[in-house]
Amino acid sequence: MERIEEYLETIYDIQKSGRVAKTKEIAERLDVKPSSVTEMLNKLSGMGYVEYQPYRGAVLTKKGFEIAERIKKTYYIFKKFFEEFLGIDEIISDRLSCTLEHVADEDALEKICRIISFECEICDECESSVISALKAMDGEYTVVSAPRFLKEIGLVPGSRLMIEKGNIVVDGVELAINEEMLKYVLLKPE
Repeated sequence: MERIEEYLETIYDIQKSGRVAKTKEIAERLDVKPSSVTEMLNKLSGMGYVEYQPYRGAVLTKKGFEIAERIKKTYYIFKKFFEEFLGIDEIISDRLSCTLEHVADEDALEKICRIISFECEICDECESSVISALKAMDGEYTVVSAPRFLKEIGLVPGSRLMIEKGNIVVDGVELAINEEMLKYVLLKPE
């Protein structure tokens, strides 16, 4: 399926630039022979993912477009997570994202989205109310996620806490957590 998804993603990118995907351009982008592209385009056409006419090119069907769009979205979610939250180099982030876009399930994607949702503009429909403890205003919150080592001090998903003057307070005790770690503690307002 990964190879099929790579073709759909490539056709998607070409279409987004306003052109019909031609065999030669697909072959160049994927570093394969034009004959391999023709074979795959016929296969994709038979699967209902593209409309293909030899010598004219291929365009995604609605079904193919939806799959390609999901792959691209997944790629951008992982890329944002690796670069902006983990500080991973762009080249390595790109390689990791390209691999994971084909294998990540909805559960993994949802968890990554939860982490990046308060600073993300990838999805139009995301309406997450999750925020980083680093940016939380005074008030009562529920912990959505936190690094596991913070479990020892009571910060686990589902636990409640207060933010008072920028400090985390659990059961009346003010916790000392450095700012670098605070950005990884995700909260939902009560």
